[in-house]
Amino acid sequence: MWKIKSLSWSKINTFETSRSQFIKTYFEEEPFFETKEILFWKILWTIIELWSFDEDEIIRAISKDRNWEIQEVEAWKVKTYKEIISRISENEDFVEKLLNFQFDLFPVYEQKLQQFIDGICCLGFIDNCPDIVDDWLHTFREFKTWKKTWDQDRANNHWQLYFYALMIEEQSWIIPKTAYLDWIVTSEDENGNIIPTWEIKTFKVDIDPKEVKKWRKRIPKIFKDMNDEYEKWLESQEWQLEIDTSKMKEYAELERQKKDILDKQAILKDEIDKEMKDKKVDSYKQDWIWSFYYIQKKKWDYPEDIISKEETINEKFKEELQEIVILKQEFEEKNEPEVSSTLSFRLWK
Repeated sequence: MWKIKSLSWSKINTFETSRSQFIKTYFEEEPFFETKEILFWKILWTIIELWSFDEDEIIRAISKDRNWEIQEVEAWKVKTYKEIISRISENEDFVEKLLNFQFDLFPVYEQKLQQFIDGICCLGFIDNCPDIVDDWLHTFREFKTWKKTWDQDRANNHWQLYFYALMIEEQSWIIPKTAYLDWIVTSEDENGNIIPTWEIKTFKVDIDPKEVKKWRKRIPKIFKDMNDEYEKWLESQEWQLEIDTSKMKEYAELERQKKDILDKQAILKDEIDKEMKDKKVDSYKQDWIWSFYYIQKKKWDYPEDIISKEETINEKFKEELQEIVILKQEFEEKNEPEVSSTLSFRLWK
């Protein structure tokens, strides 16, 4: 039985780097969770494609699916999108850099590739490329973000470029000569929000025909390994038929009730807050069983010299922290982690 019927770069990359996540996504069909990195990239990508900072235009474009049908966007996500747009547009140095970057880009965005390699359907979407002439792309660009460092050596060995080059060759019988990997460098602010730096680094990669040939041989093996993994997963699911799910159902129901209670508490708290302020009541207690009271927060308007000194110290701290981040990344790439498991629960609906 074939569960995997096509290959894409995201599918291959997940399979090669995180077998457990691959199983969750493609076998267990767990709903896709959009991380803050993914949400940031979607906004940045849309700004690049539209060259617009208009909130409504960007969010409308993001809400369209592959068939250009507009999908409803959850309120929390709209709020997050607007915050990201604001953080990007307020960074004047980055906006200027992005404007200069635009002049290097090709006219076509999200060029779809679909080819059969040894009978296996392979799919891809090139971030940016020239107009196709005689079914041939002589070059293309891929965009990358996030803090993980890219350099020329890593770009030269990035499999995605060769996977796309293989599909281009299958379409036109000619291997593209070059590809460009554009790294839009980001970092995090003190609240953990992703923010752009002023750096955009471009790496030109000469496509090696030998590597493309290797990828042609790898495709059938990867496809077979994925479906073999599915057979193993099916066998491992048989024992689940023997599990008593009554406790799990009870736990899930309690989780639903907890959410309802928290929602009701939030509404009541707002109503109590309004009434106490209207009646100028600072606190109220009931027979030492419970009480409502206000916690005061103090805020000072510090002079410019103190603020400037604090910013200097924070900037130095961020630079030192970034050095530690890079050292950790280099260590993680060369070593295997110690893995521990903790039982978790997610309520889908």
